[in-house]
Amino acid sequence: MVVSILIFIATLLLLVLIHEFGHFIMAKRFGIKVEEFGFGIPPRIWGKKIGETIYSINWLPFGGFVKLMGEDEVDTVTVNKEKQNRDFRTKPVSQRIIVVVAGVTMNLILAWVLFYAVIISQNFKIIYPMLSPAVYIAKVENDFPAQKAGIKVGDKLVAVDNQEPKDIEQARNLIRSKDEKPLILTLTDSDGNSSRQVEVTPKKTASGDVLIGVIFSPIPFREYTSFTEKTFSGISYSWDITRVTFAGLGGILRELFYGNFGQISKSVAGPVGLAVVTNDILSSGWAAVLPYVWFVGVISLTLAIFNVLPVPALDGGRLLFLVIEAVTRKKVREDVERMVHQVGFIILLALVLLITFSDIRKLLP
Repeated sequence: MVVSILIFIATLLLLVLIHEFGHFIMAKRFGIKVEEFGFGIPPRIWGKKIGETIYSINWLPFGGFVKLMGEDEVDTVTVNKEKQNRDFRTKPVSQRIIVVVAGVTMNLILAWVLFYAVIISQNFKIIYPMLSPAVYIAKVENDFPAQKAGIKVGDKLVAVDNQEPKDIEQARNLIRSKDEKPLILTLTDSDGNSSRQVEVTPKKTASGDVLIGVIFSPIPFREYTSFTEKTFSGISYSWDITRVTFAGLGGILRELFYGNFGQISKSVAGPVGLAVVTNDILSSGWAAVLPYVWFVGVISLTLAIFNVLPVPALDGGRLLFLVIEAVTRKKVREDVERMVHQVGFIILLALVLLITFSDIRKLLP
């Protein structure tokens, strides 16, 4: 467990550094002074000034930050011209937008790279994100009835002779109960669309098992077959996860509206919960390398998604104010923006602490 926690902390550090490096490198590109590059939330544990930037480690290991000259300040820039030229507020709105979205972009690119690595390593096959388990086709065996009937990896089994299986075991039993007689399978794609029916006659093996030649899974798999699908597989897979993420977020908001806080706590995980998942994945040894790479890709993509939401104190909240400025050609009052971000930061910090408390409670007997 200790090793898994250390690996998770190192992973979190990597993801934060990559995100903040996006802000850092673009700020440098536009001549904006970076006053501090920090991991975690202050108060500071350690810091060292290298050049004009302080590099720091802070007590609360939830994210990180890049402090830019002039950002979140409300005083008018009245100092010398050299400082004005390096102040975040004095830069064109287009440059400020690029600096703000650079962190999200870095997390998105990292997710693409990791997903491509997993997809290519598995011969362009990967688990397909879904909100709830069902009965899916994970593999189709050669020279078996399922292959001849045109059943494909990723298909969802909806019914066997109009009987809906509740789980994998029931699906197997329904097929076995037909012996070697023809049966009708109702299938859809992974998303539950494009319903079709196929007739399959199970085959009895030497061991006496009655099989159609498929391996079931509670989660779907997707195979990228064409050249175009393979070329854009990492990007399209990221889009699939994004769709599921927003669907899940919609479900959380519905539960919140109805006051089902217990259900919400089951659906949400913070740093402690992610550390537990890390330990579960890594418990299988070297076989866990690809699953963990996939897991890190999901975290990186999730960070990108939530950071771009128009929530105060997040990149998306700052982006919203910049878009308003770009459209109206008038800055929002700096004191108003700063207050909004401060309130948002307090609320976000409270939510993180609540989620962490919920994760710890899940671990208790």
